[in-house]
Amino acid sequence: MPLYVYEAVDPSGRKIRERSSHTDEASLRAYLKEKGLMPLTIRPTEAREGGFFERVAMKDLLVFTQELGNLLDAGLPIDRALYVLSEHAEKKAMRSIVADIYIDIQKGNTLSLSLSKHKVFPRVYVNMVKAGESGGIIETVIKRLAIFLQASIAFREEIVSAMIYPILLTTVGGLAIAVLMLYVIPNFAKIFTDMGQALPLPTLILIKSSNALGAYWWLILGGLLLAVLAVRGYIKTAEGRTYIDTMKLRIPGIRTLNMKLVIARFSRTFGTLLQSGVPIIEAIRISRDVVDNDPVSKQLAALEEGVSKGRGLALPLKESGIFPGIVSQMVAVGEEAGRLEETFMLIAERFEAETKSLIKRFISLFEPALILLMGLVVGFIVIAMLVGIFSINDIPL
Repeated sequence: MPLYVYEAVDPSGRKIRERSSHTDEASLRAYLKEKGLMPLTIRPTEAREGGFFERVAMKDLLVFTQELGNLLDAGLPIDRALYVLSEHAEKKAMRSIVADIYIDIQKGNTLSLSLSKHKVFPRVYVNMVKAGESGGIIETVIKRLAIFLQASIAFREEIVSAMIYPILLTTVGGLAIAVLMLYVIPNFAKIFTDMGQALPLPTLILIKSSNALGAYWWLILGGLLLAVLAVRGYIKTAEGRTYIDTMKLRIPGIRTLNMKLVIARFSRTFGTLLQSGVPIIEAIRISRDVVDNDPVSKQLAALEEGVSKGRGLALPLKESGIFPGIVSQMVAVGEEAGRLEETFMLIAERFEAETKSLIKRFISLFEPALILLMGLVVGFIVIAMLVGIFSINDIPL
């Protein structure tokens, strides 16, 4: 049954905008007439909009937040601003979501409640809007949300950019080795076979490896694919997620990087929530979800208990064993000065910078190691082939 979006005026003169499924436009008009509504516009739409390439990403959420903030700054009421965005958002999926939010607002629901019905808006987003509604500072909160999303996206993009070259190097090197093993070496193997001479051990190992790869590549590829799917399925389980998160905290190097990332995420989210007026207990609870590490999240539960018992935040933070001493000292100073929000934003900036620096350091070590490994593999292939050629031609080495 087709889905229609209509605008109509009720007997009191109030304009409403809703969606409704009907067999055709005529039946919808009859339905509106029965309800005492005068239709202004009626247009068909899709029940679900947006495929894989129309998914709402973090950048789309940032654009929506920035545009909503600009419209509110221009003096538009929230419902009118949402209506404009529902008509002019770049992606169909986003237009559909904003249209649903607009309809909910027209029905008398709050913005935070309407946002909570859509998974694209994370908990931190919804709770900040809710706090802004309670304090009557929704425009200010929307601006802070835009800054928060912008900082989060920039941090993520820097990490991704740093990883592009190693991934590209691995891919190109792997393809080069695959071409050598599957196409070049088999042609040389035919020449060696026709000669009927005994071959050196390195050449034999290379030819046997090439034959095995050529005969069973599908089995190797299938096995790798199954292994990846099995690991992904295991990670999605509670047991698997806990195991992976625990391993992140045990492996040297990875533990340091992971903890810096956890502290940066927690601090930025917590500081932004406090700036927006979210109660401290609720802010801790939401920020724990953002760290994306179950064992650490459980340890941070002690912060909620400490604050609820009037022990403040600095002491439970120190006792948790997650944050270094300098962080608890900064928080203690921030509590005394009544500037806890600013303190956590400073902590976030510091640990984000340290995380970027550590990632760049790892990559600076990984790149030459990867090049050396690729060089050793290609070098072995070349030497094994040359040894075979020299042995056939009885050329002394």
